[in-house]
Amino acid sequence: MKYRIVVLGFSLLLYGMALSLPCLLFNIVPRDPLVVNHLKDYGIYEMKGIEVTAWGILGLLFLQIPAIGWLANPAYWLSCILFARQKYKFSAITSLTAIAVGYGGTLSAFWFKLPNGSNPDSALALKKLLVGFWIWLDAPVLLALISLFLLMKMPRHLKKPT
Repeated sequence: MKYRIVVLGFSLLLYGMALSLPCLLFNIVPRDPLVVNHLKDYGIYEMKGIEVTAWGILGLLFLQIPAIGWLANPAYWLSCILFARQKYKFSAITSLTAIAVGYGGTLSAFWFKLPNGSNPDSALALKKLLVGFWIWLDAPVLLALISLFLLMKMPRHLKKPT
């Protein structure tokens, strides 16, 4: 019982840390590269984890493809609940789903530009994944690894058919 609380607490700590750290670095680029704009240098924008989370929800509402990565959050939360209830098989499955969806959805931002709300003539192009993203991804990785370890360690006669 104690190890579950420690592992779950550490995973949630990683998740919380990721929300406060810089996660993604974007280049601010012209929306239409053929149109000559008076601004030569658009610059960069560093987005913190809490911003990524908030904009991800809005991105889903406006059907932005990279916002699919936000769906990793509910999968991770479900994984936490299942881990606390000792449903390690489903916890591992939902954690692995969160990893795949979060990583794949975020990587799609390298190919799909996002709207820049502050300037309709520019867009955000993902340039780099920062430390907050990797810590955010570590939270479901930790739950997946521990769930799989506990599944292998559990005696066969104690495994419940699920």
